[in-house]
Amino acid sequence: MSAQTGKKFELIGSRPHYIPTKQFIIKHMKIELKPDFDEKSITCKQTLTINIIQDKLDHIILDAAELNIRSTRVNEQSLQFKILDDKLRIELPTPTVEDETITLSIDYDTKPRQGFYFVKPDNNYPNKQVQAWTQGETTQSKYWFVCFDHPDMKFTSEIIVEVPNEFVVISNGKLVDVTGTDLVKYHWVEGHPHPAYLTSIVIGKYKEIKENYNGIDLLYYVPEAQVDKASLSFSNTMNMIKFFEEYIGVKYPYGMYAQTTVDDFIYGGMENVSATTLTMDTLHDKKAHLDFTSDHLVSHELVHQWFGDLVTCRDWQHLWLNESFATYFEALSWLHSRGEDEFNYYIMQLAEEYFDEASKRYKRPIVTNVYKNPDDLFDRHAYEKGACILHMLRSLVNDNIFRKAIKLYVERFSNKNAETDDFRKCVEEISGLSMQQFFEQYIFKPGHLELKVKFDFDNSSKIATINLTQTQNTDDGTPIYKFPIDIHLISTEGKKQITFSIESKESIFHIPLNSEPLWFSIDPDNKLLKRMEVKAPKNMLIEQLKNGNMVERVYAAKALSNLNSDDVVEALKETMLTDSFWGVSSQCAKTLSDIKTDTAYNTLTDALNIKNPKARRAVVKAIGEFKKQECVSLLQPILENDESYFVQAESAISLGKSNSKEVFATLLKALRISSFKEVIASGALTGLGELKDDIASHVLIEHTKLGKHHRIREAAVLALGKFAKNNDKIIDQLKQLLKDPWFRVRTNAIKALVETQESKNIPDIEWVANNDIDPRVQRVAEESVISLKESMHASKEVKQMREEINKLKLQNLELVQRLDKLER
Repeated sequence: MSAQTGKKFELIGSRPHYIPTKQFIIKHMKIELKPDFDEKSITCKQTLTINIIQDKLDHIILDAAELNIRSTRVNEQSLQFKILDDKLRIELPTPTVEDETITLSIDYDTKPRQGFYFVKPDNNYPNKQVQAWTQGETTQSKYWFVCFDHPDMKFTSEIIVEVPNEFVVISNGKLVDVTGTDLVKYHWVEGHPHPAYLTSIVIGKYKEIKENYNGIDLLYYVPEAQVDKASLSFSNTMNMIKFFEEYIGVKYPYGMYAQTTVDDFIYGGMENVSATTLTMDTLHDKKAHLDFTSDHLVSHELVHQWFGDLVTCRDWQHLWLNESFATYFEALSWLHSRGEDEFNYYIMQLAEEYFDEASKRYKRPIVTNVYKNPDDLFDRHAYEKGACILHMLRSLVNDNIFRKAIKLYVERFSNKNAETDDFRKCVEEISGLSMQQFFEQYIFKPGHLELKVKFDFDNSSKIATINLTQTQNTDDGTPIYKFPIDIHLISTEGKKQITFSIESKESIFHIPLNSEPLWFSIDPDNKLLKRMEVKAPKNMLIEQLKNGNMVERVYAAKALSNLNSDDVVEALKETMLTDSFWGVSSQCAKTLSDIKTDTAYNTLTDALNIKNPKARRAVVKAIGEFKKQECVSLLQPILENDESYFVQAESAISLGKSNSKEVFATLLKALRISSFKEVIASGALTGLGELKDDIASHVLIEHTKLGKHHRIREAAVLALGKFAKNNDKIIDQLKQLLKDPWFRVRTNAIKALVETQESKNIPDIEWVANNDIDPRVQRVAEESVISLKESMHASKEVKQMREEINKLKLQNLELVQRLDKLER
């Protein structure tokens, strides 16, 4: 059972959140900061220029968490203050006058646990670079400076940081001055207003790589030792800016754009105004570049400069205006650079990621103000689902109208905040369409379309009947959708294209034709976010697999998983080996693994030399699903010699699934293969977890220890879950890891403990839910506790049911014995 099976988004303690009242507006912030790397502390002098909104205000309340406030002053007059939880209350000397401007100065120091992070060598990681970096989203800025820690207040900023001269400081805006010799002050000024969470500082020993696009400095900061990898990650930045400017219709809004890589970053990237922070893991070599690209991450964070930074969601409930937009425009950039097939397949992958969350965790409205922590909203609904909804919207109104609406939206709300209805009104203004029903169905309600398709053709009347039934469960508020749908029917005479309007749960369409179609297609361009089950004759699906567009070929390959005849396997084999697009080949491999016949297995082994590494990875994974020991001789050479890190990693996992004793030594050897993001060693650890061998568990425990690469540790911890049930030693090890310094190790330790399905582990996971500093870890812990309790309850019910059945069996036996005696 997964660690993430809680079906309700709203956890205990969730409540409605509203946009906070503003009694004043911060117009400008200046911070003078000095870091102490030995103590992991910062000493700061902060100056806030504040415009008063409310008349006769006698105090100001700001956000400040765990800051040691030494003094507060207004116009250099000392003020009384007090700390209340994570708030700083400052008593003003005289009541304010409406529209008055005051200058507030605050001196403080802190050893921040969040918001401002220090990275440095230690006994476990002696080769780490010395760095410091900030991360404010969602509400962590208050851990390193005094602020209004909410998106709905924008201000200009000035950052001055003093560091030893071997360090570089990167911040928002323009570097206006660098002074000093042994100790150097970097002075950055950002003249565009931005919310607190987009304020950034990065400190480190970096090599600066510089380009220029139309007067905009493009700066890439990487460690000296990684300079040779920078081009593979960042070389498309200039083309991306050009594309986004042309598509959105609004020029890049800031004077420069910096991308800085840091160690131990807790996200993939963060779109701070004009200064994005990226994980060091995005830097990669040529071998990784075969089937990995930084383009998705780079384009996502770049387009946030328009969606999130220039135009910012007014409240976290409208987060999709930042994240769904960045995810969809990332996809549009992919369309521009890689073409229609790659784009459509990427949209399909986004949908699958959302479906995974919807089926295993919860479904929620994309816009909701009911949550426990704003970080809870950063999920597959806010990113992937919302991107798919934007794709539906663009498909509905057409690309030209969509672009005009986007341009209007960005221009109207530049340097401001926006809500969902603001965007809706822009679409309506440009298109002339009422969009209320669209937004109501897809943005303000949970769930998604689930469609069952049946096809029939009457030879005598030459009428095709297509039955479309919406099968989604509506008990949770998911609607019966109203939408247009495209249907294509292909015959020897050509293609018939029809668009029908769906208005109810079940729709039946009778379509007169001259002859029976060779095949038919529902939503052939994948405009709709949907789960679809198609019941069609086998010969039609095979024809579609061979002759459809990319989307239709993937649909057909999926639909054929319920059929296992030789001609189906042969058709899948032919398409897998010859299709022009790797995604179709990959789906064929997945379908063959679902069919699970010996013929399907042999077909996959014939495809191990398929050229595209992504397709080859899918083949290797599919072979692993058969769990055959005979695959060992085929996969061992691939693990050792394949040109792709990711194919090698998948081979390690599939070898583990073979459960062959001879692969143990092979996987141990694979642990020593260096690779991008340690994917091979991680795959080997996952493979060892599949072996379920006691010796393997000892290897896994060893690789959970500090000193190993964090990705190796993450994989080892998760794999340990396979051994944890009824094993107190492993359970104790996992419980210790619940307090590990790396958040993903803690998260995986929770998931591994849930694998045991033992109630005795609940108190330890509850402790994490109540005490962990990272809201994401808290969320996983809370969902896991719910999952375990539900599982325990279900187990009791099953036990009671078994007892009842045994009781009935005994009663039945006694009755039989009585009847037997009577017959005698």
